[in-house]
Amino acid sequence: MTDQPHSRRFDRAAPGLRGLLRAETADLHARLDAEAAFTDLRGYGRYLRGTRRFRHAVEQGLGGDEGWRPTRLADLAAADLADLGIAEEAPDLAPGRRPDASAAWGVFYVLEGSALGARFLLGRATALGLGPEHGARHLHAQTAERGRWARFVERLDTDPGIDPEAARAGARAAFELALAAYSIRTP
Repeated sequence: MTDQPHSRRFDRAAPGLRGLLRAETADLHARLDAEAAFTDLRGYGRYLRGTRRFRHAVEQGLGGDEGWRPTRLADLAAADLADLGIAEEAPDLAPGRRPDASAAWGVFYVLEGSALGARFLLGRATALGLGPEHGARHLHAQTAERGRWARFVERLDTDPGIDPEAARAGARAAFELALAAYSIRTP
């Protein structure tokens, strides 16, 4: 053991906590990308239901005092569903246990990283005729702040108070919650 905080499993000098989280969640991330993909309005509706379910559950589980404020999207996704006349027929997922500060950084990694993918999804939604005032509010809000990912990664990779093992567990739990949300099939 060293006298540096949280040095048990991960070498902080390696590719940074972001690189470690990416490696430790790659399997779940690939599954989620496949589950949330869409090419038409019907698929977009499934994606949108999953997004609202996931964001509702994860946003309810965060207290807001963990050191970072993710963009809240659950209400915007609900408005997008209403725009498209899509009813949410599945029950909400229960919010997870409120993560400690380090685990919350793993959750934030998933939420902030999803904004990178949202840029691609926004292009697909736009091609379907959706926009910031109708059907794709949440994607526009999620991608609006340029430079947010860089600021997040800087904090993630330099904060010595973040326990990498707890952050990994938080990230994996967030991906698993997202997979549960997106895998619910309703008509």
